[in-house]
Amino acid sequence: MSIRNKLILGFSVLLAFIVLQGATSFFYGSRTYSLVDAAINRNFVASTEISELLASAQQLRRQEKDYLIYAGDVEGRNNVLQDWNGTHARLLAQLQAMISNSRGVYSAADSSEFNRWKAALDEYHEQFAHVTEGFSYDVQMLDQGQSSGSAVTYNKAVRANEELRKTVDRFNTDLIEGATRMAHARADESADAYRRIRGNFEVVDYLNAALALAGLILAAALLLTIPGSITRPLQSLIESADKMSLGDLGKKFDAGGVRDFEKLAASLERMRVTMEAMIVRLKARSR
Repeated sequence: MSIRNKLILGFSVLLAFIVLQGATSFFYGSRTYSLVDAAINRNFVASTEISELLASAQQLRRQEKDYLIYAGDVEGRNNVLQDWNGTHARLLAQLQAMISNSRGVYSAADSSEFNRWKAALDEYHEQFAHVTEGFSYDVQMLDQGQSSGSAVTYNKAVRANEELRKTVDRFNTDLIEGATRMAHARADESADAYRRIRGNFEVVDYLNAALALAGLILAAALLLTIPGSITRPLQSLIESADKMSLGDLGKKFDAGGVRDFEKLAASLERMRVTMEAMIVRLKARSR
């Protein structure tokens, strides 16, 4: 093999190791990027939106209870009703944004679940509006300061709570409990993605370390073999030439398998054979 081919082989093997290391890092990096996208872009955004939705739903329930508590206070009751309507509008906007899925963080199954939540919210809103309208009408005696208003208010508050029970149970089951389950599921997915991301980084670290070690071993092997395979035949030719210059024609010239030295070794060998033949003839004549 020629010196050029040996050098090409050595550099090609090293280049192959570099390409292999880069391809491995790129492959696991791409997988890790998709996991990061799922864990951060999809699950994190979804978990945040669901948590905010859940907080609004729970606030809506608290304001409903406050409304019945303030039954005997017209101003307090109206203030709570105003807050309830504001919270409902915010909750409805959050649900509609999640249904539209403009960020692409939810699946078709999620959208179906959101529609079920919205149906529960719409029913709750309709029933609560009916209760508040009837409640305000029935307790107007208390609002006008009549003495019997307290009992009327209490009885109406109890009836209003009973009227809302079925709707509130559906709201709790479908929306609040459903959002809680989905938030937990997203948190579990994020935790699983995080574990897989760490696993991928560990694999990349181990592979890079292994490939780096293998590359060092290969580089050391090539450093020991390629220069030696070139210098040994050259040193042999130099030693043979030195001996021939001193009159020792017994050592043959050998290229050592290096194609680039074969012509030089052949020329020197012919010279050695010719000189050896001349010396033999001279010795024969001197006798």
